[in-house]
Amino acid sequence: MTATEPTAVVTGASRGIGAAIARELAARGHRVVVNHRDSPLAAAAVVKEIEAAGGTAVAHAADITRAEDARGLITRAVTEFGGLDVLVCNANVGLGQGTVSTVDWEAFAGKVHDELAAAFHPTRAALPELARHGGRIVYLSSDAYRGPAAPGMAAHSTAKAALNAYAMFVAREAAADGISVNVLSAGLVRTEASESIPPEMWDRMVARVPHGRAGTPDDIARAVAFLAGPDTAYLTGQIISVNGGSSLGR
Repeated sequence: MTATEPTAVVTGASRGIGAAIARELAARGHRVVVNHRDSPLAAAAVVKEIEAAGGTAVAHAADITRAEDARGLITRAVTEFGGLDVLVCNANVGLGQGTVSTVDWEAFAGKVHDELAAAFHPTRAALPELARHGGRIVYLSSDAYRGPAAPGMAAHSTAKAALNAYAMFVAREAAADGISVNVLSAGLVRTEASESIPPEMWDRMVARVPHGRAGTPDDIARAVAFLAGPDTAYLTGQIISVNGGSSLGR
């Protein structure tokens, strides 16, 4: 990584966890490209927050499930800031909800396709730039990859398991260029996306967390910032769960 003012691209950064990651990286000295697909006002608000705190950021609209858009996003980082040091693949592509018996193939396959496309295309575009300084890639996954934690999540869990497998291949092949590649697997986190969970179900899920609370976007952002930072050059190919101890059971 470059010694001063590294540059980071954060996909899906206009709200929730992505916005928290963008703010955290900026607070730690990164110049940040705040990617969004179709939320210009929300992305602009994140940029203003970063600038008000003394950081540097720009917003860039791109549907990173499309190769051309992903290339444009990485090109923007390079032309705006002179290079790229960190890629955080966080974009939310929906849940594809439905039980195994009820979800249709189009929804199931669409979720898996979009999840992988949102990682594949930015990664392919970013690797040559990241190789210049031994950069970082962090993929945002979910502890849902471990299995059926809740009904109706077959497509989501399958997609996250596939993402994790893809990340391991990227880590192995990019290691020769000094690129560290890791997965941040989030547990239960209170975000806009989780607001639709019925309160009684939410309370049961929180009760299973040993820390006694759901995570926050900032909890995830700080862990991502560590993985994206200068102290992780030899840390690669790992799936790191940030879940308040949920995988321990309670």
